[in-house]
Amino acid sequence: IFCIEQCGFFFHANHFVCRVGLPLVFKSSFDKANRTSSKSFRGPGMAEGLKILEKVKVAYDLPIVTDVHESIQCEEVGKVADIIQIPAFLSVNYNFQTDLLVAAAQTGKIINIKKGQFCAPSVMNNSAEKIRLAGNPNVMVCERGTMFGYNDLIVDPRNFEWMREANCPVVADITHALQQPAGKKLEGGGVASGGLRELIPCIARTAVAVGVDGIFMEVHDDPLSAPVDGPTQWPLRHLEELLEELIAIARVTKGKQRFQIDLTPYRD
Repeated sequence: IFCIEQCGFFFHANHFVCRVGLPLVFKSSFDKANRTSSKSFRGPGMAEGLKILEKVKVAYDLPIVTDVHESIQCEEVGKVADIIQIPAFLSVNYNFQTDLLVAAAQTGKIINIKKGQFCAPSVMNNSAEKIRLAGNPNVMVCERGTMFGYNDLIVDPRNFEWMREANCPVVADITHALQQPAGKKLEGGGVASGGLRELIPCIARTAVAVGVDGIFMEVHDDPLSAPVDGPTQWPLRHLEELLEELIAIARVTKGKQRFQIDLTPYRD
């Protein structure tokens, strides 16, 4: 997963993912409307951003996912994107954001709904059902962490299990889930999101062991210079190594199988 800024390094990431035998969806945002600081990079805007996404889609023959923030964006975004994402920062109002969910659903594209940082996993049942009731059965839900105090997120592995009750694929965002919201002070005043990059393998291993259907991650060839979410960007040079380990875990886990618990008295 990358932010729109330059596409030169995308060739290498695509090569790594294909080499380990995984399907890849390219995710990028044309406008990061949920920046913590007004000083932070937002992106090229919808018109230019969709042009870049379409170029990537055609050049690499890959499906595309990008965010929408307003109902009015859905129709144009749906002409390019294969998956439309509802950002987590809107999820606090999921029960009131019916218009956005319906507009996204009416494009006929797959809708990826991120669970809000303040939301219980059960909320995703309602959100996914809104997509279906709008006539679109193509929906998936994404766990991206839960607020723990003011400047930290935690990943509750139970959510991966509980979110399956939405009866759709469950995706784990293993990089945004390690953000520290407003946890980084900026020179000249203000704050931005920090993060715990070193724990990305930990969260990834956990999610795959529990049996998620997909992994969402941000990758960069120069994380320290990334204009967006730098503290939680995974280094491109380590992408293949991490994916190979996750594939090995996925091959042996029984995470998707509900354990049959026998509560009858035990007898030798």
